[in-house]
Amino acid sequence: MRTLRIRLAAALVLPLVALSACSNDKSKSPAANPGGGGTAAGNPVKVMLIYDETGSGAAPELVDGANAGLAQVNANGGVNGRPIELTVCKTGNDPNTADNCARQAQSLGVAAVVGELTLQKGHEKILREAKIPIIGAVTSGTDLTEVAQFPLDGSTPIQTASLANALAAQGFKKISMARIQIDGGGAFSGFANQGLTSSGQKILNDVPVPTGAPDMAPYVQAVLANGTDAILTVLPGTDSTAFIKQLKKDAPNVAIGIIGTQKEKVADALGTASDGLYEALGYLPPSYENKATKNYVAAMQKQGLTETRGFRLNAYSAVLAFAEAAKKVPDPTNTALWDALPTMSGIDIGLTPPIQWTKGNVGGYPRIFTSCAFIVKYTGGKELPVYDTFRDAYTGQNCPTPAKG
Repeated sequence: MRTLRIRLAAALVLPLVALSACSNDKSKSPAANPGGGGTAAGNPVKVMLIYDETGSGAAPELVDGANAGLAQVNANGGVNGRPIELTVCKTGNDPNTADNCARQAQSLGVAAVVGELTLQKGHEKILREAKIPIIGAVTSGTDLTEVAQFPLDGSTPIQTASLANALAAQGFKKISMARIQIDGGGAFSGFANQGLTSSGQKILNDVPVPTGAPDMAPYVQAVLANGTDAILTVLPGTDSTAFIKQLKKDAPNVAIGIIGTQKEKVADALGTASDGLYEALGYLPPSYENKATKNYVAAMQKQGLTETRGFRLNAYSAVLAFAEAAKKVPDPTNTALWDALPTMSGIDIGLTPPIQWTKGNVGGYPRIFTSCAFIVKYTGGKELPVYDTFRDAYTGQNCPTPAKG
């Protein structure tokens, strides 16, 4: 239990680490959107997106992905002929407003909350007591034990372990970590060590970096000590950019794995210096060309959008996963889904290994249901696959992966 508490404490600080790079753009979010003239008709199946549109966890791009997914599902018959209707609820980065979103979800009779990302957590109790499931959220902290959560990927513990495992598989023997200096932050090396177990390695140097450090050189030298040949970075956006720039200057041949959300913001800030960065993703990137990724890009383009990275894909995938799950229930009410979701497996959205919610506790985290992640490497500003398969974070073995083409 003590190990789990430490891990959850570290995961709880992740939004502070990674989301600081998010945009605070307050993009338009319709109160309700039936998806725009698809073939689905009849009584709508209602869902809600709850998200922070301001503050350190702001992710307005979620709305883009959710609307793209909504339009695609409804154009293909919705849920057994019924359209999905989306209500977007902004939290204002305020826990009381988030609670009101949950109450609104209850009053509207939504079947599920989809693709949410919020640093607020108290509203989850309201959703849990109302038996409203949360499908495909960007999870962190207490989410990893919240029974209302039905995530699609393995979140930061799995992505960190997977990235460490992949670096070892690439032949790196002395892997170190530079991570945010914060209570509980040391557990990030614990995530990585889980992925390194199969190679007989452990994190060499675990170097905490104070937020806003004016000079990254001392921390770069500390993490390079003892012959480090690869580094995992878990730092806020501006700190991550400054650290990697200094690292590239001092040790241009050292491999770098970047961990956290909104990594594309850091890559964009680095420009050509982003080449060579490794990432672990929960979803297939658009550069892995199969029917599902092509559908995603096309769905975004139909919304007038060309940017496909980041949380857009998470919200899009959540809508697709909800639709597939709802089709399995004769009357997809929230209570029917609440009872049925824990029995579901083999849900295929073409962007992940088959999704299941029957067996959790992967890696010791109650609400993580997969140990698989997809490794990419930045080349020419694009996230290109290192392997053409999802890989297990702990063993490095191939996971079931949607076919190309």
